[in-house]
Amino acid sequence: MMTSRLTILLVAISFDLSKAEEIKFNRNIRPILSDNCFSCHGPNSKDAKGGLQLHSKSTATAPLGKTKNRRAIAPGNKEASEMWTRINALDPEDRMPPIKSNHALSKNQIKVIGQWIDEGAKYQEHWSFQSPDPPVGTIDQFIRAELKRNGLNPSKIANKTTLIRRLTQDLTGLPPSLEEIKNFTSDTESTTYEKEVDRLLSTRAAAERLTVNWMDGARYADTNGYSIDDHRDMWIWRDWVIHAFLENMPFNQFTLEQIAGDLIPKATEQQKVATGFLRNSMNTHEGGTIAEEYRVTYTADKVDTVSTVFMGLTMKCAQCHDHKYDPITQEEYYKFFAFFNTSSEPGNGSTNSNTAPIIEANSLICSPERVKRDAGFRLTELENMRIRPEPRMVTMRDAWEKKTLKNLTPPKLDEKSKNMPTFPENTAHWIWNALNQMSENVEFKKEFKLKELPEEAQVWFTCDNECSVKINNTLVGSNSDWTKPKKIQITGLIKGSNVISVNAMNEKNSPAGLILSVAIRLSKDKVIHLVTDSTWDTRETKNNNKQDWSKAVEIAKYGDNPWGNLETKKEKKSNNSLFLALKADAQERSKDQWKTINDAFATESGPFKIYQNQLNLEEKAIRKSADTGRSTVMVMNYKPRKTHILIRGAYDQHGKEVQSGGPATLPPLNGQNNSAKTRLDLAKWLINPSHPLTARVIVNRYWQMIFGTGLVKTSEDFGTQGEYPSHPKLLDRLANDFIKNGWNLRKLIKRIVMSETYRQESVITPKMMEKDPYNKLLARAPRFRLDAEFVRDSALAAGGLLNREIGGPSVYPYQPDGLWSEISHYGYPAGFTSQKYLPGTGRSNYRRSMYTVWKRTSPPPTMVIFDAPNREICNVRRLQTNTPLQALVLQNDPQYLEAARSLGGIMASTKTMAKGIEIGFLRVIGRKPNSIELRILISSFNEYRDSYFNRQNDAKSLIQIGESKSKIKDKIEEQAAWTLIASTLLNMDEFVTRQ
Repeated sequence: MMTSRLTILLVAISFDLSKAEEIKFNRNIRPILSDNCFSCHGPNSKDAKGGLQLHSKSTATAPLGKTKNRRAIAPGNKEASEMWTRINALDPEDRMPPIKSNHALSKNQIKVIGQWIDEGAKYQEHWSFQSPDPPVGTIDQFIRAELKRNGLNPSKIANKTTLIRRLTQDLTGLPPSLEEIKNFTSDTESTTYEKEVDRLLSTRAAAERLTVNWMDGARYADTNGYSIDDHRDMWIWRDWVIHAFLENMPFNQFTLEQIAGDLIPKATEQQKVATGFLRNSMNTHEGGTIAEEYRVTYTADKVDTVSTVFMGLTMKCAQCHDHKYDPITQEEYYKFFAFFNTSSEPGNGSTNSNTAPIIEANSLICSPERVKRDAGFRLTELENMRIRPEPRMVTMRDAWEKKTLKNLTPPKLDEKSKNMPTFPENTAHWIWNALNQMSENVEFKKEFKLKELPEEAQVWFTCDNECSVKINNTLVGSNSDWTKPKKIQITGLIKGSNVISVNAMNEKNSPAGLILSVAIRLSKDKVIHLVTDSTWDTRETKNNNKQDWSKAVEIAKYGDNPWGNLETKKEKKSNNSLFLALKADAQERSKDQWKTINDAFATESGPFKIYQNQLNLEEKAIRKSADTGRSTVMVMNYKPRKTHILIRGAYDQHGKEVQSGGPATLPPLNGQNNSAKTRLDLAKWLINPSHPLTARVIVNRYWQMIFGTGLVKTSEDFGTQGEYPSHPKLLDRLANDFIKNGWNLRKLIKRIVMSETYRQESVITPKMMEKDPYNKLLARAPRFRLDAEFVRDSALAAGGLLNREIGGPSVYPYQPDGLWSEISHYGYPAGFTSQKYLPGTGRSNYRRSMYTVWKRTSPPPTMVIFDAPNREICNVRRLQTNTPLQALVLQNDPQYLEAARSLGGIMASTKTMAKGIEIGFLRVIGRKPNSIELRILISSFNEYRDSYFNRQNDAKSLIQIGESKSKIKDKIEEQAAWTLIASTLLNMDEFVTRQ
């Protein structure tokens, strides 16, 4: 007991608790002046009313008036201070702030100002611009010192069930599994908690969770923004971020590569990819736009993003004039602007694709095979949408089919072959034995099986320069002019195994390629194709020496350079082929038959033609990734360019020329050998230990991630308009240690969650509510709603549906039909990607929400309802609301109802109803139900089951929502009842709340 009292006494002395509270300019006075006075009497000397500036002591105490006989502030004497007189004036004409400003000082604020003047009106440089110099101490010591000063005590440590759920949600954005809950709560070792922290921080889920926050600040999206808002590819950069967090890349290196990776000597491909951070901004290619105007806009966005994300400064306020609140001049703004003005990025963006400068790159966390698989799966989805479009289109097409078939006459048998297509579109490739295409003599072969004897077949082929073709060792024909493909009927195919082989020759020292397609008509008028691609075997023959067989290399797709489209006229689909396609059973139609039908229908249906065009554009946008397993990403490069101050921010009103540099209020930003300073110099300046902002800002944002609110609440603004830190010494201590520990982010987060402050209960007492209603002092653990992505992820996890695959291209889960097309250029003749939402299928529907495709002008609605930003601009602090729409999402959105049905199946698989409900509670909110909750839910289940017994159609409609299949094999009324019980759990406040 004596030791505890001595410890408390020493802590109290070290934190100067015995001192009476002193008026501090930064804490008590600057916020008042900034909110009420600086707009007229702040740092902007050009607009200072009456020549008075109150932001510094020298200007605030300078003589005023023509006779210089007055001072706004007379230190030590408020009665002699003009400021005191004016803020207490009874006459509205004399009172400050003026009535028309809509500002007014409270009695307490006036009293504080008077006391400060009498105490000598001591000014301080703004706290965030001063170098941190904190006392030694732990998180708990700093927090408890403030609690004691305010007459509060910390709460007791939360129970292990609460801690494992809180910790897992905070570090991974997911709920703990039943096994994780069991292992943690049953482990009695003293190191259990720390081991769990270390385990969670090293998981892929933790890297993904950290990336979600970073995507907000980097304004990540899958579309370009503005009015057209078409497709772009930046997911390779997103994978780079995930990988950086997964590897715990030091944050200073993380910063350096994203701002200036391209300027690092001998920069790697991935260091260039990192600069996609700066290129995530919106861009446009709309007609009538002025390229230079938008180029300036993109550059200004980079200034805003870097200054907000890394320095917490609102530098954009100085784009048109000197900053009215912070010591940043317009000239300093354009010096900062100059760092990003040196790039070849144009003002006019590319249509339906990335805008230069770009590079093609691999993902760091997805193999090319995985990317090909995902992109290929998406292509299959799009192809299936041609066969099974949205219901409205199906109804229209079915009606057209019946009407059209009546008016067509059956074809003559001898005309069949004329209507057999050469090859399906977008499948045949030019191939050779090596990518350099220089081999002079090459053999190819392809083995294939036929289950039945074909009715007829033909081969179409050509080779640059010449080739001969054999079927089952019998010569079919040859071709010596690659510009004139041959089409020859085949008679040598048999039921069972067949081999097609090609001998090809190439002119010396010139590129070569072979392209071939075999069209085979089987019974029932089914046509199949065999085309050249990378599955063919090949070998080089030279001087009668033959290499071993290997796989062919795809050189180009038919129609692409260097050979282009060889047929001047496309084969026409006659009414005969349309008749045959329409006559075939819909379930057995080939792709070619569906294409025949859809092309014909599109000529008569404008909506379907537009729909087809949209599918074509989407397929084209991802075809290359499906072929190569790589993707392009927009990056930065260096192109020298002069920078001028833009008068009033207008892109075409050039003022004084400026060189790159930083604000004078911050440490000097030096370049290499007196040469022009580059983004690399800027990045090094930001991560220099002497920089007072970067470490503070980053530490504060991860505190915000863990506690819901930063030590500086306004994490986006560390300037004079921002809030004063709740615990300034703690913030500085963490910032200093962050730098000393090598900018180790995991170590920082571990330090925060290992504190007793973090592990407190979240129960609020009347005393806490009275003294600290917003929990700024942290006498308890905070309670706040989970971010939008984590609400959805948690529901999928609870239902056993969550797909844990990491990285890769974005996916298209459920979304209200027509949402994109209603606000886009859908149907515009030229055609743009991402104008109509084309929903995905299968496992992609259950990926983590961070992979959901993000359209800036229409972000995923369920996430916006839970306060996700639209990512048109940088955002480092999500605001939280509580609205009825959120309850409607949880109760009615297909994704949540599907999760509820799946969870209901898990609950129903247990031996008893009580056990099922217990499992549901553990999966959804991490604890067991109490007796009252159990009784209510058992009663509710019985009511739901009895109600649905007489409403079988309603029950069927409910349990059929979503793509996954019901896991319950009982009667449909019981399936529906379990679904509603699970939905009830997903609608509990505890489910969406971190506590």
